[in-house]
Amino acid sequence: MMRLCSHCGKEFTPQELDREDSKGLESERKALGLEGVLFRYYTCSACAQADIFVDVLPLQGESEGEFRERRAELESTLQKLEGEGVEVVVRARE
Repeated sequence: MMRLCSHCGKEFTPQELDREDSKGLESERKALGLEGVLFRYYTCSACAQADIFVDVLPLQGESEGEFRERRAELESTLQKLEGEGVEVVVRARE
C-alpha cells in the first residue's frame, strides 16, 4: 500500500517506518481491545515530519454502513488527539 507524507507528499519507503513506535501503538491498541484497526508510524526523510497511518479494516459480520460509521467516528476521535508535528491519516482497507 502506497503511503505519502501528508506534509511534503513524498512516498514513504519501508526504511521510514518507525518500527518501535508502530509496535508501541499496536501494543496500546491491543491492550484497549480495539479491533479492526492497524497503526503504522512513519517519519519522512525529506521533511522530518511524522505521520501515523490508521488502517481501518471491516470486522467480520459488519455491514458496509456500520463500517462507514465506525470509520467516521474513529476519524473524528483521532483528529482531536493529533500531536504537534504528527498527522493522523485514516484509510479504509479491504
